[in-house]
Amino acid sequence: MSVDLSTYNNSWYKPGPLLKRVAWHILSGIFFRTGLFPVYGVKRSLLRIFGAKIGKGLVIKPFVNIKYPWLLEIGDHCWLGEQVWIDNLAQITIGNNVC
Repeated sequence: MSVDLSTYNNSWYKPGPLLKRVAWHILSGIFFRTGLFPVYGVKRSLLRIFGAKIGKGLVIKPFVNIKYPWLLEIGDHCWLGEQVWIDNLAQITIGNNVC
């Protein structure tokens, strides 16, 4: 089986303003994709600043990669473990009490 990738069209895809994406890429590289800042509150605040809807008690371990926080909603008392990659090209909702 083969796929003709020349027919692929993603012109419908609008990930957000360029400046917002660049700022998120830089800050997420510093605070999320490294183990240098283990403080959960700072990470939750950054996600909210970038438009994520975050419930109470979210734990974000080191080395987490979130593509677009403005397309992310996470319920109460959830954990994002080490090496989690949320490649959210569309809206993603994670319910309550999810690990």
